[in-house]
This record gives sequence, C-alpha cells and structure tokens, in this order.
Amino acid sequence: MDADRAMLWSVLGWWGWVWVVTALAAVLTLVVLLGGLRRSRPVILPGLPFYLDEPRVIEICQQGGYGDIAEKTIREFVKRNTDGSFGFTSQWFKLGRGANRGHETETSYDVHVTANTLLGLAVKSLEDQHGVVHANLTAGVVQGDRAWRRTRSPLLSEVHDGYVVVQGRFTVAEESGDEVVLHARIGGHEAKVRVACHDGHLRRKEVPSGQFNARCLGKSQTWRPDTGELVILPIAVLQ
Repeated sequence: MDADRAMLWSVLGWWGWVWVVTALAAVLTLVVLLGGLRRSRPVILPGLPFYLDEPRVIEICQQGGYGDIAEKTIREFVKRNTDGSFGFTSQWFKLGRGANRGHETETSYDVHVTANTLLGLAVKSLEDQHGVVHANLTAGVVQGDRAWRRTRSPLLSEVHDGYVVVQGRFTVAEESGDEVVLHARIGGHEAKVRVACHDGHLRRKEVPSGQFNARCLGKSQTWRPDTGELVILPIAVLQ
C-alpha cells in the first residue's frame, strides 16, 4: 500500500494533488447547485384555479422556506396592477378596496398565472417536507412517500390531518349563499370526497356545471362512515 501511494505521489506530484482537491471541490459545488435547482424547480398543478385560500397557501410556502418567493410573486402581480384594486369582482390578491383604475390591467390570465405559481410553490414546500399525499380518485391510486407510509394503510380515508392532492370527477352537490359543496366518487365505490368551498375564496362564476375533472389541494379532516364521505378542507381547486 505504501509503495502504491509513493508511486501515485511520484506520478501526480504536489500540483497534481492540488488539481485533485480542486476537482473534488468543483464536483461538490456542482452537487450543491443542482440540489438548489431541484429545490427551486416549480411543481405544476395543471388546470385553472377557481378556488384559492390565499393566506393558507402563503403560510405553507413560508413553512417550507418559499415565503420570500411567494411574496415576490404577489408584489410583481401588484406592480402590474398599480391603479387600484379589482374592486368587487375579485376575491384574490386584493390591492385595496374602492380605488378606481384609469385603465384595465387585471385579466383572468394574470390571476391564474399568479395563483398557479403560488400553488406550485406550496406543493413543492409540502413535498420537500414529505407532507403531501397524491391520489387519483377515478383510478383508485394513492401515491406518497413518508406522508403516506406512516399511515400504514393503503386507504385514503386513513390519511388523517394530512395534506392531500386529489384528482377526480367532481360535481356540485350543494349550493348555498356562502358556499359551494363539491363531491367526487372514490373509485367505483359509493364513498366520496366532500369539499366545501367558501365564497370568500371562490370565483363562483368559474365553477363548471355538470361533472368536471378537477384537482383539489387540501387538508384531510375526517372520515364520515355514516355518509361514506372523506371531508377535505380545500386550499385550492383547479379545473
């Protein structure tokens, strides 16, 4: 072994070892940079949101270390709409009530892009913390890392007090003056997901009629065996 080391030293020399150390440092730096890129890569939830609990989304972003990016996203949105608020027509990203704008700069595209960006950061934050379960209700497929495995059950109904992203076929089950309740069947069973969307975060005019595909980011609250409902507190719903 000593002879091998002596031979290696004689081949590389002092400067050779300097280059080796430099190369190792460069590799470590690249690994750190790639890790940062993976962390900053957004998670995309396909669809156009019609429900968004903005404070909860910001809170999740902050918990995962994405609060600064989330706040910058909103500041940039506000900057594009500097002439006042959206008035009574918008529930999201309020810029102040009652102000008049000299020209229309707010568009549905602006709102949706900002909402999707924040949602992507929120989901990335949850995934970084192993704190979200993904479920395709129609196919009956549940996916997740430690957030799911720690339940020790393949049933979505056993994910108590955890964040979920559920995808399925939704319908409007109930509608009142202050909320719209959505239902989605779980697989081929009579069991269903119940999502109550409150008007304060709901763009009601954008809620589709009939049956529609949608994704819901929310927090699993309880399983009601008497009604066969998994109650989810919605944070965002996208069509």
